[in-house]
Amino acid sequence: MTQLILLLIAVFIGVYYIRKYSKKAKLDIQKYSQIKNKADYLTTNIFTNLKNRNDGFDVESIYYFSESDFEIVINRIEKLGVGIFGIEPWLDGEMYDVKSVEDYGGVSTDSKWYKTAFEEFKKENKNLLYSATYDIKQN
Repeated sequence: MTQLILLLIAVFIGVYYIRKYSKKAKLDIQKYSQIKNKADYLTTNIFTNLKNRNDGFDVESIYYFSESDFEIVINRIEKLGVGIFGIEPWLDGEMYDVKSVEDYGGVSTDSKWYKTAFEEFKKENKNLLYSATYDIKQN
């Protein structure tokens, strides 16, 4: 009888952990899928025909662009309604500075803030490589 009770307890504990971790695994898969879809959207619709200047100084999935290419990125995202949370330029393989939507009291999809921030960076230094964190709404 004791063995049967212990077996039932073990089964209940096993079921509990399966339910607990299978939900987390499913959420992790969904989150990864959303990130992958966003990355695919960026490379297909915004970064197309532009040169990624990230030669290994940062994570491979982060794209960096010259000033002229980043201006194209900004124009494309404005037309598509994509937002920017922050702009992160780098100089000689090191982070130069960062400007975020919060610094300008705006909304990520309002092009005024990120165009102003970009113009300020352009005035500071001509050799920056630009990256951003993008706000892409899921349908």
